[in-house]
Amino acid sequence: MSALISVIVPVYKVEPYLHRCVESILKQTYTNLEIILVDDGSPDKCGEICDELASTDKRIQVIHQKNKGLSGARNSGLNIATGEYIAFVDSDDCLHPEMYKRLYEDICLHNVKLAFCQANMCHGEVIKVTCNQPTVCKEKNYVMYRSLSESIWWAAWTKLYHRSLLENIRFPEGRTNEDYAVMMLIYDQCEQIAINFNRLYNYCIRENSICTSSLNIHKFDQLISAEEVLIYIKERHPEFKKFAEAILMSSCLGLLHALHKEDKKKDFTAQEKKIYQLIQKYFSTAIWNNKILTKQRILLLAARIHPTIYKRCITLYEHIKNQKK
Repeated sequence: MSALISVIVPVYKVEPYLHRCVESILKQTYTNLEIILVDDGSPDKCGEICDELASTDKRIQVIHQKNKGLSGARNSGLNIATGEYIAFVDSDDCLHPEMYKRLYEDICLHNVKLAFCQANMCHGEVIKVTCNQPTVCKEKNYVMYRSLSESIWWAAWTKLYHRSLLENIRFPEGRTNEDYAVMMLIYDQCEQIAINFNRLYNYCIRENSICTSSLNIHKFDQLISAEEVLIYIKERHPEFKKFAEAILMSSCLGLLHALHKEDKKKDFTAQEKKIYQLIQKYFSTAIWNNKILTKQRILLLAARIHPTIYKRCITLYEHIKNQKK
């Protein structure tokens, strides 16, 4: 008897994509599924669609709740999930029919608690992929190293977890960019992890999603996660500290650049101040960090001296860059 997999799907303002997403889960060749649709107070017809879908397949159950955000919806699903294994799917994405079959086989074959696949980045139509790539089993330190050094493998939705990995973990509610901090905690509970190099998860990029929307207050949440990871890595895995520091400083500079180009009618004064505080806090080590690009270290130095110096530097940098085009 195959183990029960609980698939948790947060649902919010995805009316055009919801049927496609749920149908891709229902069509999995691995059929022992518990599908939890969390209607996170969606203002469109998503709640009705969830109930309609539940009436067509007994494996589907629906939670209707006031809006708590992506993390809150995932946590609500986790609180009632009964499967031995847990998976997450974003409701505007869809799955290869063999995703959970292959990941479950990887877990059983390698005797691990976590397996994950690669994502297929889709713009518009979903691209069909041929699945002939191998699966490898690696030590958790290898996965953490590559995740930090290459900024990959952070997403919660490409993975199949043994429920014990999430027993004492919940996603931080009220903020975005939550996967990064949570995945480091999960990786650290594993001895080995199965990596399936097939692209079994279709990440569908659309306008006005959390990731593609213009600069807003939630974009600054990445600073919280990045600093949390840096503090955790310094304590538990100091050999990876330079990579985690580089991610935090890159986030700071990326947001400063976005603010430099932003419509001045929007007030992000408090967030901008926080960025400069973080640069001041970590500058003494970041300036010597060889995992941070030289041009980034120059900008960090300018930002540490004064915001006006940074703004002059970034203006000059953009001017030189445009001259080369």
